[in-house]
Amino acid sequence: MASNASTSRQRQQKIRQLLEKNGEVKTAELTRLFGVTEMTVRRDLRELFEEGAARPVYGGAMSAQRITLELNFDERRRCNLAEKRRIGAAAADMVKEGDTVFLDTGTTTLETAKALASRDCPCQVITASLAVASELWGSRSVRVSLLGGEVREKSPDLVGPIAEWILEKLSARLAILGSEGIDPSRGSFAADMATARIAQRMAANAGKVVVVADHTKIARNGAAMYAPVSEIDAIITTSRAPKAAVAALRQGGVQVIMVQE
Repeated sequence: MASNASTSRQRQQKIRQLLEKNGEVKTAELTRLFGVTEMTVRRDLRELFEEGAARPVYGGAMSAQRITLELNFDERRRCNLAEKRRIGAAAADMVKEGDTVFLDTGTTTLETAKALASRDCPCQVITASLAVASELWGSRSVRVSLLGGEVREKSPDLVGPIAEWILEKLSARLAILGSEGIDPSRGSFAADMATARIAQRMAANAGKVVVVADHTKIARNGAAMYAPVSEIDAIITTSRAPKAAVAALRQGGVQVIMVQE
C-alpha cells in the first residue's frame, strides 16, 4: 500500500511538472507515459483537481495557474468594455497606410488591435503583448512583430532586458499606449516598473505618443510613471472623464480626444 501511494505521488509530481512546462496534459498521453490504466491516471488527476493544482478540460487537465491568468485578463478586459471599444476604434483611425506602430499592452490597446484587424490599412505593429499579437496575426493587412523577453507574471505581456534592448533599436511613427492612471500634473502610469520601462521606450522612439484610457483612469496615479505630460501628444478617452482633469491636460498642451457615449 505504501509503495502504491509513493508511486501515485511520483506520478502526480511528474504531472505537476508537465503542467508547469506545457500548460496542459492529455489523459491518453499520461497513460502511455506511466504505463498505467486510464482509470489510474484519472484518479491522479482528480486528486490534483481537489488540491487546486489543475482544472479539468476535455481529454485531460489544464494548469490552474494558466486558467487564473486567462480569467484575470478577461475580467479586466470586460470592465468598461463598450467604452474601450470606442476608444480603440478612435485610436485605430489614427493609423495611416504604411505606418509602423508601437502598440502597448493592456485591455484598451487590445481593442485597438481588434479595430485594426477589421480595417484594410496596411501597416506594421510592434508589440510586447501576446494578446495583441494573437489578435492581429491573421490579418492580411497588418504585419506583426512580437518583441522577445520574459512573460510577465499574471499577464500575457513580454518584459525585461531583451524586450527593452530590442526597442532601443526600433522606431515608429506612432505609439499607442495603455495606462493604469493619468495624473494631469504628472503624466501616465503603468502597473509596474517592468511594463513602465517598455512603454517608456516605445514613447521615446515614436514620432507621436497617444495614450488610450477609459474614464476611470483619468485623474489617478499608478505604480510607475512612464511618460510625463510634456511627452504625451494625445489622450483618447470618453466624455465621462472628469472635466477638471481634461481641462488641466489640455492646458498642459495635450490633445484630449473624447469619444461620445
